[in-house]
Amino acid sequence: MDMGSRAAALGGTLLIRRRAAFRVWSAFALLMVLAAVPVFSTVLPPLFDYPNHLARMHVLAEGGNQFYAVHWRPLPNLAQDLIVPPLTRVMPLELASKLFLAAILGLTAGATIWFNRVATGRWRAWSLLAFLFFYNRVFLWGFLNYLFGIGVALAGTALWLALEQSRWRLRLLASSLVALACYFSHIAAFGFYVLVIIGVELPLAWAELRARRWGALGRRIVVAGAQFLVPAALILVWWHPASTGVGHVAIWRKADLLFSVFDNYNRPFDIVCFALLLTSIGTVAAMGRLRLAPRLACAAGMVFSAYLLLPSQVYGGSGADHRLPVAIFLLLVAGSAAEFPNRSVAAAFGTIMVGLLAVRLAVVEYVWLQADRIYSADLAGIDTLPRGAKLAVAYPADVVNFARIPEVHLPLLAVARREAFVPTLFAYEGQQPVALRPPFRALADAGTPPDFWTALTDPIAARRAVEPEALQQYDFVAVVGDRGQPLPLNVCSQPFFKRPNFAIFKINHDPGCGA
Repeated sequence: MDMGSRAAALGGTLLIRRRAAFRVWSAFALLMVLAAVPVFSTVLPPLFDYPNHLARMHVLAEGGNQFYAVHWRPLPNLAQDLIVPPLTRVMPLELASKLFLAAILGLTAGATIWFNRVATGRWRAWSLLAFLFFYNRVFLWGFLNYLFGIGVALAGTALWLALEQSRWRLRLLASSLVALACYFSHIAAFGFYVLVIIGVELPLAWAELRARRWGALGRRIVVAGAQFLVPAALILVWWHPASTGVGHVAIWRKADLLFSVFDNYNRPFDIVCFALLLTSIGTVAAMGRLRLAPRLACAAGMVFSAYLLLPSQVYGGSGADHRLPVAIFLLLVAGSAAEFPNRSVAAAFGTIMVGLLAVRLAVVEYVWLQADRIYSADLAGIDTLPRGAKLAVAYPADVVNFARIPEVHLPLLAVARREAFVPTLFAYEGQQPVALRPPFRALADAGTPPDFWTALTDPIAARRAVEPEALQQYDFVAVVGDRGQPLPLNVCSQPFFKRPNFAIFKINHDPGCGA
């Protein structure tokens, strides 16, 4: 082949790659618009922990106040904390926080697409399957820093593979910055990144070990491991977990938790959707048309093994093993490739997947619009509170569970909207850069929401559960999950605002009430 023919062939190949990239990223843009509709069409996304995060973002943006202090430390849980507060200088807090939600979706899908390109050598529409895993149970719980960190980890691994033939100094610098970004995003995301890097390097290291190429093996270990030195030092020196307790779940629950990537609002419907997805992918695999890059298979095996061994509660973090299924599925999509026999089969598969995504997003939008009506009414009550009020929170212990329209943390919005003190703000040492000032830490420790629930519903039992004076130190109490009970039975509070599942009562400070 002469030089002209080679140049023409090379030009044709580049044109094909550019067209493939254009198609994939155009589809990415369209799907991002579709996926972000629920986020921007509602006043308050109904994510369980979201109001608590929103309150913390307000405190950080303000630099603290008379109730809360800001103590910046190199904690492994700062993604939202570092990104959202600076944005509030140019836009409202609510919009800045929603943009962060959209950034999680975009980063996760974009990283999966790029990872797939690096791992398989082509731009593939297959990688767009990442969109199906967006509105998972971990997202609905509001574990936002972790999900952002998973996006960083996937993008970082793609960069690690893309720079494999580059100079080791460049690769080490880039990977060190990624490892640090994963650490600051979330400790679990950093752990995921470590496992994936070990997994993609292990097959090559094993080959070098068997071939007795000691120099190459040593260089591989040093370059791969050096990126973790700074995060490891930060963990050893700065990070002090809020708790050292460990709690496990039954091993059979691990299989059930894999379904959490599709489990959101309607269990039978979600099971059908999940079964349809697995059946479709399984059919492609049975046809011999699906393959997983060998190095990514090792990485997936490392992460899955960690999932089986990981406890549910560890170092003060809840649902440690619950978080990994979405990362496992994204990793499998990123590292796999489907070769359909013809365009008709590919189009049929794509149509099924797009239809599945559209129907599931329609369900999410329907539920979120329902939540919007409830939240708008609840916020009207919060907005009637006087500025600077001290607002206790009361709810039964079993209400802290997943709900279609969660209201447990809704009272925290008084922090941002009324500059109020609410004791349930996430302000755990070693987890958040916010702390309650000493007098208000003591006030928060004087009674928990279940204590106050007892104090309001059963004054006799309250004397055994919580000091009678504790509730008297607040101006108001927000009651969540009254379940139609005639609250309060305690005569030391009077109705201020009432909704079916959310109410605010004014505390009566008459001398006889605290006795």
